[in-house]
Amino acid sequence: MAWISVHDKLPNTRQRVLARFETTFKDKQIPHVTIVDYIAPRSVLQSDYMDEEYATYNDYDEQNDCYWTESGWYESSHEAEVNWKLSEEVTHWMLLPSAKIES
Repeated sequence: MAWISVHDKLPNTRQRVLARFETTFKDKQIPHVTIVDYIAPRSVLQSDYMDEEYATYNDYDEQNDCYWTESGWYESSHEAEVNWKLSEEVTHWMLLPSAKIES
């Protein structure tokens, strides 16, 4: 498996992948990798993805009277309704490795 630039291709909506981004710490760029879900614009209802307690209510669709999950990269959580949007800019992503154990 290889890293894919976000400029070349994005994963499918709600596809769980590894994401790479950088943060600045003491004037140095530090690379990070984490497991995320990608959400395309207006593709997932907020009520289907976020617990009401953590919802942002930023993308209201007046015609359909609903809120969409704000597009972006959401760090995966063991609690399905708690998804935190990354504030860092994801530069690359890759598919998760297989969990299959060969014997």
